[in-house]
Amino acid sequence: MLELIINQANTAQVLEVGNLTLNIGWWPFLFALIKYFLIFLTILLMVAIIMILIRVEGGFKTRIKEAVEEAMEVGRLPKTKTQKEWELIKENIKSENPEDFKNAVVLAERMFNRVLKMANFSGTNIEQRLKKIPDSQMEFKDEIIWSAKLAENIISNSSFGVDHEEAKRAINIFERALKEMNII
Repeated sequence: MLELIINQANTAQVLEVGNLTLNIGWWPFLFALIKYFLIFLTILLMVAIIMILIRVEGGFKTRIKEAVEEAMEVGRLPKTKTQKEWELIKENIKSENPEDFKNAVVLAERMFNRVLKMANFSGTNIEQRLKKIPDSQMEFKDEIIWSAKLAENIISNSSFGVDHEEAKRAINIFERALKEMNII
């Protein structure tokens, strides 16, 4: 019986094709080795891809400061002109005339909107453009949207009443955003 098992084992490792006899005892070992190597390589590549995606994730998001700096370098957003406009806004908000501080809010909203456009943030209004900016880069988006809606109300309704404190708050919000972007 032992002789039969040894004989079958020997015949399983030898392949006879006509006059040709091939020893194939090493093929199963080679296929197993290749199979496990390819499984290991696949796992290794999947881990590498996941690590690359995690690392690059931040690169896909547009960075507000970098976009604004690029717009300034290219000349689409001149800093001196922007600072002069901001000084005019600050003068208007100091006024006691309601039309002046309403005008200041509208000018600040237009200026901030223009900055976002020049930094290549797409959208039809500030709210849509702000959605393109990650929350980690600008944490007070809701306040900016409130200020922008205040400006829209002033523009759409000339008799819209805005008190001086409300206008100052809107200007301070725009000022904070513009300072974070190194515009003013």
